[in-house]
Amino acid sequence: MAVERRQPLKVEVPSAKDESVRFGRVGLIVTVGFLVGIVWPRLAGVKLVPSAPVQAAEANSADLSGAPIDPKNQPVAPAASAQAPESAAEEPPSAAERLVVSEPQIVACRSGGKKKKEDCDQVAFDALARPHIQALSSCAGAEQASGVLSLGFELDFESAAVKSIKNGKSTSLAQDDVDRLLGCVKKEFSNVSLTGMAHKNDAYTIFYRVEFPEAQKPKGRPAEAAAEPAAGEVTEATGRATVSWDVALVRGTASRDGVVVARVMQGTRVTVTGRRGDWYRVKYDAKGSTGWVYRTAIGM
Repeated sequence: MAVERRQPLKVEVPSAKDESVRFGRVGLIVTVGFLVGIVWPRLAGVKLVPSAPVQAAEANSADLSGAPIDPKNQPVAPAASAQAPESAAEEPPSAAERLVVSEPQIVACRSGGKKKKEDCDQVAFDALARPHIQALSSCAGAEQASGVLSLGFELDFESAAVKSIKNGKSTSLAQDDVDRLLGCVKKEFSNVSLTGMAHKNDAYTIFYRVEFPEAQKPKGRPAEAAAEPAAGEVTEATGRATVSWDVALVRGTASRDGVVVARVMQGTRVTVTGRRGDWYRVKYDAKGSTGWVYRTAIGM
């Protein structure tokens, strides 16, 4: 009977050299992983996580409120830009800027049976009409005209047109000048349409006071006459106006040499409280601060 012989169990113990080879392979794998996961995204400019939020810088915009400027708190601007508003404001007025056009006054309105109403709603006619009225400065003979033209408009919303244009009783111009100016303004409004203008009544009568100042001032007038007016020389006035220059300079006195107390930006609404010659006294901020501006700065 044959007897099966079993092989003895063989146990191998790795040597120190074999272990070092295995640890070396592990270290190589870790190094490669580090390079792929950490170093390569930085070299390639790839962000694997979002950056921490950064607070935005506050805007350093200029104060457009028209309040007096405190030199201590103002940055020093380049000479060219600092002088730009000043030089623009000090230019002599052109012929196109001679007219002084008042705010519109609605004297009557009618609906249905054409009956006159006591309370009339406001219509946005002024924004449409004012550029055409100011164009009278280029009308033939306007440079020699001196006085007041009371200009009336009959608005007919049934036909969406200016029905008629006439002069009022307060007109002080010579009749030849009136006829010439009315011819110019009728030509200006010949193609004006009232379509789309909001209204509650069928017809309105609106008047403007258009003033033509003297083209030339008396010779030999002393320069001091443009200084702060004495008592009794200021003509009281009421109304609202809009700054038409990019920057209107508000001065402490009615003079080009007056100290600038504020700079008011284009589009700002001001309250007119008085007038002396070509200078208007206005309230230009919510505090009721007053100063003097040249008439063309507020479209007068």
